[in-house]
Amino acid sequence: MSVDQIEVNHVALPEWTEYRKKNGLDPLGMQNSSVSLYQTFLPGISNVTLRMRYYGLYPWLAHRYAKEIGDTNPESWKRIVRRAEALYALIAAANGGETGVAGTEWALRTLEVTHGDTIEFASATEPGSETYYLKQAWGAFGAAYRSQLFEIGAFDPTEFGEIPLPKRPHGQELANGFQNSLDSVADKFFETLQRGHVQRGELTKFAPVLPSAIAPDSKERSIYESVLLSDASDPKPGDLSRKLSIQLILKITELLEREPRADEIRWVLYAGQDQLGTPLVLDDGGLQAQRARWWVYHANDLCHIAFEALLKFSLDTLSEHPAGLSLARLIGDCAEAILSEFEQRPTSLAALIESTKATENAFNPDDAGSEFSLARNIIRAGRSDASVCTPETAADAIRLLAILHQRIDDTGADLNESFGGFNPDAFRSLLSEKRFLDRYRDEDFQQIVERLFEERIVRRHLWVALRKLRHQGDYTFLIENDDGKLRLREKDGPVFTNPRLGPAITFLKDIGLLGENGLTAKGREAVGV
Repeated sequence: MSVDQIEVNHVALPEWTEYRKKNGLDPLGMQNSSVSLYQTFLPGISNVTLRMRYYGLYPWLAHRYAKEIGDTNPESWKRIVRRAEALYALIAAANGGETGVAGTEWALRTLEVTHGDTIEFASATEPGSETYYLKQAWGAFGAAYRSQLFEIGAFDPTEFGEIPLPKRPHGQELANGFQNSLDSVADKFFETLQRGHVQRGELTKFAPVLPSAIAPDSKERSIYESVLLSDASDPKPGDLSRKLSIQLILKITELLEREPRADEIRWVLYAGQDQLGTPLVLDDGGLQAQRARWWVYHANDLCHIAFEALLKFSLDTLSEHPAGLSLARLIGDCAEAILSEFEQRPTSLAALIESTKATENAFNPDDAGSEFSLARNIIRAGRSDASVCTPETAADAIRLLAILHQRIDDTGADLNESFGGFNPDAFRSLLSEKRFLDRYRDEDFQQIVERLFEERIVRRHLWVALRKLRHQGDYTFLIENDDGKLRLREKDGPVFTNPRLGPAITFLKDIGLLGENGLTAKGREAVGV
C-alpha cells in the first residue's frame, strides 16, 4: 500500500457471500449508520454482486426454467440454479482470467483432478455433497444476486415462493438480451446444465457467456446500461439515486483521466477535488445534491473511525495491564496520554475547534492536517496486536473530530436529512456525536476527553456487546468487567465501511463505459461529455 492511499478493504472477501463478521461486529454501534446510508446510494448493487452479466444470466435462467421445465417444486429450481452456477464456474476456470465468478476455486480443482474429457458437475450441486461447488444452499444467486434483482425490478414474486419470474420491462429485457446475444450458445448452455456433465472442448466454446464477453454493440449491453443509468422519465427514488451515483463515478473518472479506485471516489466526493486540487465540476443540481449526501456519508465514516481509534487506544492501554484496571484509572491514563501530545493544551473543545484550521484540500496527502492524512494515520492503528495505537494517533483522532465539527459548521451540511430518523440509541452517527460534543464544547478539555472515553467508548462498547448477546446470542465483548476491574479480552480498531463502489466500477468496465485510460467513448456519451 502506498503512503498516499488508504485501502478501504483489508480482507479478501469470498466471491459468493457477505463477509459475516461485518467489520469487527461494529464494536461501538456506529458503522450501522454509515451502512444504512450507503445502501440508499447504489440500490441494486451490493458488495458481493461482482459482475454485471449475472443480472442477465439469472432472469434468462428463470425464463427458460418457466418455459421449458415449469416444475413448481422449489428444489427443482434450486437444482437448476446451482447447476448453472457450477457450469459457469467451469467455463470461467477453463478459459482463465475471469474474476468475480462464484465457484471458480472448486472449478479449478475439478478440472485438475478429472481425467478424461467428460467433466461431471451435477453431483457437486446436490445437497450434502462433499465436493460442493458452493456451500450456500441457493448458491451465489441466493447469497448475493437474488435480492438485488428484486431491487432493480427484474423479478416478480410468484405464488411458488422461491421461484421468481422475470418482471416486465427490466426482467424480460434482461432475459431477452442475454438470449439474443448468445443465441445457440445460450441454448447449448441450458441443455448442458440440465445434463449435468460437459466435455472439456465444450468449455472453450462456451467462452461467449462469460462476464467479460458482453458484446460492445449488443442490445444486451445497452440494457445493462439502462439498468444502471435509468432512462425512465419518472424513475423511482432508488433508480434515480443509483443513476446519480453512477454518473458521479463517471464524472470522477473524467476528472482523473483513468480508472478510479473505490477509495478515491469517496475522497473526491468529500473534498470536492482530487489530490492535486483539481476541482470536481458538477453543473447539474441533482448531482450536487447526491454529492452532498456522499459527503455526509464519508464524514460519518471519518467520525466513527476516530471513535474506533480511541477504542483501540484504550484496548492497547489495557493490554499493558494483564491484571486489569479500574474504569477510572483506564480513563485517566488514556486522557493524560492524549493531552500530553498537545504542545499547547486546549482549554476546551471550542478552543481546539477554533485553533484547528481545516485545510483547503481535505484529500491532500502531503498536508499533515488534512482529513486524508489524519485518517491514514488512524487506520494504521490497526485492529490487532500487529500494530499499536499510539498517544499521537489517539490525539489525531481528537483533532479529526474537531475538524469534522468545523467542516459541518462551514458547509452547513444537513445531518438531519440523513440521520434524523434514526433511533439515537441503536444508531450512533455524526449527528448524535456532534450533539454530544456541542453539549460539552465549553467544558474543561481534559473533562471532555474523559467523557469521551467513559460514555462514548467504554460504556458504549459494553452496552453494544450486551445488546448483541441478548438479541443475537453473539459474545462480542472486547473488554470484560471482573471484580471491579476491566480486562482485555480481544482487540479491534478503526475500519471504513464499504459502500459498494468496487462492484459499481467493475460493472461500468463490464459494459464498456470505463477502461484503464478512463472514460470510453460510450462512457463519455453516458455522462454527457
